[in-house]
Amino acid sequence: FLFFASTGLAARARSSPSSLAPRGRGSTMDALLGLQRLSLVQKICSELKNHIGVDDKTLAEFIIELAQENSTLPAFMRALDENGAEFPEDFASTLLHLVQTMAPRKRPAPSAPAASAAASSSSGPTERFSGLAIPNADPERLRKLEEE
Repeated sequence: FLFFASTGLAARARSSPSSLAPRGRGSTMDALLGLQRLSLVQKICSELKNHIGVDDKTLAEFIIELAQENSTLPAFMRALDENGAEFPEDFASTLLHLVQTMAPRKRPAPSAPAASAAASSSSGPTERFSGLAIPNADPERLRKLEEE
């Protein structure tokens, strides 16, 4: 398994621009996404070290990129093989599963027309926040409790 690291895959990983590179400062959500990416990279590094004895962050990022581009196991295995990594199917499956479960997902921003329509709607707070518009107690039950 060390063959691929010394030949092609590690070199291709270093030449590939990573989608996991840290981005500029932004909101707290961006920071959280960055931490999730780092956690994923660390987990993939750990798996690579445990299975093949290679601990390379760049290689882990490249494998994550391949897994994100190839979401099915056969496609992921094919992409790994094309790049010189001949992983056993169970190890490739583990890597793919880790990427699919741990990869940060950006929440879609609400579209401008939908957001403005919700904000400018003529519905009162009772309709927009129906759960908060429920009375705390039944007036009749309150009266009975006060009598006791």
